[in-house]
Amino acid sequence: MGNKKVKPLQKPPVVNVASSEPFHLSGRSFHITFALIIIAFSYIIYGNGISNGYSLDDEFVLHGDTIVQKGIKGIPTLFKKRYAWDQKGSYGYRPVVKASFAIEDQFFGDSPHAGHVINIFLYALLVIFIFYFLRKIFYEQVSDYFLLLVVAIFLVHPLHTEVVDSLKNRDTILSSLLGLFSAYCFMRCFESKVIAKQILWVVVGGISLDIGVLSKLDALLFVGITPLVLFFIYKGKLKYPAISVACMLIALLVCRFVVNRVLPHSDYHRTFIFIENPLMGTHWYQRIALGFSSFWFYLHKLLFPVDLICYYGFDEIHPSPAWSDINVIMGILAAGLFFYYLYINRKEKDIVLFSLLLFGGTIFTFINIIKVGPGIVAERFMLIPSLGFALMVTILLFTLFKIKLKDKVLFNKSIGIYLVIGLIVIIYSGRVIARNPNWKSHLSIYEHDARIATRSAKLQSLLASSYLEQVQKNKTLTAEKTAEYYNLAEKAYLSSVDLYSQYATSWNNLGMIQYSYHKNLKLAVEDFNKAIEVDSNYVEALFNLGAGYQALGDKAKAETYFLQTIRTNPEYYLAYGYLTRLYTSEGKYGKVLELNEGALKKGHVSDAIYVNIGNFYLENRDTNSAIPYFEKAIAYFNKNYMLCQFLANYYTKKNDKDKAAYYQNLVTEGQRYKENFIRQQQ
Repeated sequence: MGNKKVKPLQKPPVVNVASSEPFHLSGRSFHITFALIIIAFSYIIYGNGISNGYSLDDEFVLHGDTIVQKGIKGIPTLFKKRYAWDQKGSYGYRPVVKASFAIEDQFFGDSPHAGHVINIFLYALLVIFIFYFLRKIFYEQVSDYFLLLVVAIFLVHPLHTEVVDSLKNRDTILSSLLGLFSAYCFMRCFESKVIAKQILWVVVGGISLDIGVLSKLDALLFVGITPLVLFFIYKGKLKYPAISVACMLIALLVCRFVVNRVLPHSDYHRTFIFIENPLMGTHWYQRIALGFSSFWFYLHKLLFPVDLICYYGFDEIHPSPAWSDINVIMGILAAGLFFYYLYINRKEKDIVLFSLLLFGGTIFTFINIIKVGPGIVAERFMLIPSLGFALMVTILLFTLFKIKLKDKVLFNKSIGIYLVIGLIVIIYSGRVIARNPNWKSHLSIYEHDARIATRSAKLQSLLASSYLEQVQKNKTLTAEKTAEYYNLAEKAYLSSVDLYSQYATSWNNLGMIQYSYHKNLKLAVEDFNKAIEVDSNYVEALFNLGAGYQALGDKAKAETYFLQTIRTNPEYYLAYGYLTRLYTSEGKYGKVLELNEGALKKGHVSDAIYVNIGNFYLENRDTNSAIPYFEKAIAYFNKNYMLCQFLANYYTKKNDKDKAAYYQNLVTEGQRYKENFIRQQQ
């Protein structure tokens, strides 16, 4: 016993027992740091766009809207008005986003730079919320490292530049943010066992969805996304998804009821021309080939976001591609691969299936089979689908580098995935930073994009209009620069009608260049006639044709087209003025009164009509009869400072000091109004 050697005790082997739970970062410092990093990085990559001005379509909903310019006082009126309007009617209803612009105007004035700062901040909030939204759904399936990489790809994706850089597209950010919050509320509702809390979460979720819809109808996507989320949380049980859908539909019905009571009845009408919506009136089964082509377009842009365009449309995107078209073939192959992975993962209630369904379900809405949107395709449509895309890309990278979705991804052990994600972030961020200045103004975005999208008839026309706008706004241009802009505009309009010969607007505007700049009245009349041949109810072209014939001395044809203008739109008051002067020049004074008094009898009241009648009496040296009509004109619109000056002088001679002083004050107000208007145009 004494001689027996005693073996020394051996240390037990160290076993690295990996936790079965996903790794999560926690603590207040993490949450604050994470939020600040997202906000800071959002401003880093989009910061060079803060100096941008207004661009595509901003004039319809921001600085061109006089109600928005009233600030907070204008908000009640915004809820009683359609989103936008054209000559034939009003359309859309997005009062929440317009209210945000009104609040912005209240505190920052007519400043596009403040608007860009706000857009970037809202985008950062959306990215932050996406992280916590996904974390709540898949807390037990994936680590925070996985979600941080998803968020990184989403944050820097260049397809989001249109949404962030274009102020008008704040509606897309708001509807997405509110839709996500609505889905979050329904998640919280079914977690609680207290009925009062459940009701509260349902009400808040329904209100959030309604506010999202009142920002933009894209929020309706979450009527599908919310039950999808609940389906995965509750492992395939259909009870909670069904209840959520029922509650959301009730909320939408309540919203519809309230809107019908608040919004005065008006014809909902949006005027589309062929190049904007070339498949209007077609059936879904006639658009299947286009659907595959559109699917490939979006997938290709998500993977390789180069040659981004603010407006695609005809013929940059062909509305009826052949089945042999390479884009259709690639779309079919991509869709086949997508459905294959969907099939093999169909039984797994995990993040892989969720990402496939989120991407496929949301992108399907925008591939033109269900509905064709303006421009056929648009980058702004991809904000929510790109989240599904970011999820799929990150899952693919984790699979390739053989990293479990639950693991803590250490840099020294998983350097490969960090290098790939880092490269993606650098390339995408650089693309974002390079794209931001393109949105500096109408002219900059159209000039840049038209060089790429040479077959977009709409974009060529927008570019031409922007050249003319430079001439109208800048009165100090040299003759050489003015000539350059007119020639560039003419060239762009000609390109648009070469692409689409039925483009009435471009024909009319070509006529205006001939009429006002080249002074070639015969060519102008030819172009106006081409516009009328395409659209016989085109009011501006009818009026311009009348003015063209009047300038040529053909008074009979001038009268014909002025009258046709008035029949088409009885409230196109400029035509009354021109026709009044035409009748006066011919000594047809009876027709002057018949025309203008007839308009008043039919309820078409305007200061212009009163001025026309007043001028008629003034021409006939009957000042006493003219004055009451001039006063009615000022009562209708008191910013006509020249007419106010006439009335002030008249009453000064009449020794009526009170009325003279009244109209003299209106002269000052009218001049100030004109100066402000000129500043806004500049």
